[in-house]
Parts: sequence; structure tokens; C-alpha cells
Amino acid sequence: MKNQKSGKNVNPNDIPQDYAAMEREFQNLSFSEASLSGVDLSGTDFSHANFNGADLSKVNLSGSKLVWADLNRANLNQANLSWVNLFHASLLWANLNEATLSGANLSSARLNHANLKFVKLIETNLTEVDLQGAVLTHADLTRANLFKAILKETDLTDANLDDAILRESNCEGAILRAACLRRVDLEKAQLQETILNEADLTKADLIGADLSHADLTNAILVEVSLELASLLNTDLSGSNLEQASLFNANLEGAVLKRANLRNTDLRHANFKNAYLEGVDFYGSRVKGALFNDVVGLTEQQKQWLKGNGALNICYL
Repeated sequence: MKNQKSGKNVNPNDIPQDYAAMEREFQNLSFSEASLSGVDLSGTDFSHANFNGADLSKVNLSGSKLVWADLNRANLNQANLSWVNLFHASLLWANLNEATLSGANLSSARLNHANLKFVKLIETNLTEVDLQGAVLTHADLTRANLFKAILKETDLTDANLDDAILRESNCEGAILRAACLRRVDLEKAQLQETILNEADLTKADLIGADLSHADLTNAILVEVSLELASLLNTDLSGSNLEQASLFNANLEGAVLKRANLRNTDLRHANFKNAYLEGVDFYGSRVKGALFNDVVGLTEQQKQWLKGNGALNICYL
């Protein structure tokens, strides 16, 4: 099917020739189901265009504009989308396997259930993006901005999010198993029931975050900021929280079996009903921390905790 543009017909098959003739304006056109695999279309304006179901595998769209474009179910496998403007674009169920989107603008874009395995999103703008149900296993999101992003039930297994911004993001039920989250900003993020086992969160900012019912088994949480965080019924078994701050955090019902809390700030934290067998409290600050009905403490630990200002230590 042909498209009408500026008084002339434009056929999807003619795009490479039009591009070679220096045409760069293709706004508001439909290329649904078109095949443009491997074509160089860098620096082109496809704003409001329809690429629904199109084959754009290995295409070069670097520096192009796809504002409000429809890329639902499009095949963008190994496509070059670096520095592309995809503001408010729709990429539902799209295939972006091994695509490059570094430096791109994906703010407010919708990528629900998209395939983003091994994708490069380095320093990409993903503010308020919707990635619910998407798959980003092994993706590289180093220094990406995901402020207020929706990552509910998103699979980020083995992904790299070092130095990324996820402040106030919704990661409820997300899978971040073995992910790199060093120095990540997750302040006030929603991480309920999130899977973070064996993840590296060294020096991460989790102030005020909600990690209720999350799985943080064997996670690296060295020097993490968890002030005012909710860790209600969270599993922290085998986790390393050395030099972390849990000042005024709520760990009611949390499981910390064999957790490392050496030199950790636990002042005014709530450990009510927590499971603390094998926890290492060496050098930690516990003044004002609540230990109502905890399980697993040795008598020696109880004496040490009480002697250092912990409250409600129960002796049997």
C-alpha cells in the first residue's frame, strides 16, 4: 500500500532510494508490515509513523526521530537506535534483541512485554517508561535514567544497572537476579516481592524504598543506604550488609540467617519477629533498635545487644 506525502506517493520499498536522494522527512506515514532490514536510515524523521509489525532488523536509525511512532510488534533485532528520539513511542511486544539504544530518548515510551535481551541502553533516557513484563536479561543499562519507570514483573536477570537512576520507580515483582546495581539510585522505589538474590547493590541508595517480601538472599549490600526502608518479611539470608545503614528501617519478620551486619548502623531499626540465627553483629551500632520476639540470638549476643543500647531483648 502506498502513502500520500506532500502531494506524491511513497512506497515503503522506495524508502532506500528516497533516502539516497537526501529525503529525510517521513512523518505520519504507514510502513506497517514493511521490510526494511539492514537499511541505513540514520538521521531520518519518522515521527508519528506506523511501523506496526515491520521488519527493521539490523536497520540503522541512529539519530532519527520516532516521536509517538507505532513500533508495536516490530522486529528491531540488532538495530542501531543510538541517540534516537522515541519519546512516547509504542513498542509493545517489539523485538529489540541485541539492539543498541545508547543515548536514546525513550521517556514515556511503552515497551510492555518487549524483548530487550542483551540490549544496550547506556546513558539512555527512560524516565517514566513502561517496561512492565519486558525481558531485559543481560541488558546494559549503565548510567541509564529510569526515574519513575514502571518495571513491574520485568526480567532483568544478569542486567547491568551500575550508576543508574531508578528513583521512585515501580519494580514490584521484578526479577533482578545476579544483576549489577552498584551505586544505583533506588530512593523511594517500590520493590515489593522483587527478586534480588545474588545481586550486587554495593553503595546503592535505597532510602525510603519498600522491599517488603523481597528476596535478597546472598545479595551484596555493602555500604548500602537503607534508612527508613521497609524490609517487612524480606529474606536477607546470607546477605552482606557490612557498613550499611539501616537507621530506622523496618525489618519486622525479616529473615537474616547468617547475614553479615558487621559495622552496620542499626540504630532505631525494628527487628520484631525477625529470624537472626548466625547473624554477625560485630562493630554494629544498635542503640534504640527493637528486638521484640526475635528468633535465633545466642545468650551472648543478647547480652552484647542490650549492653550496647538495643531494646526489648528477651531472656528465656
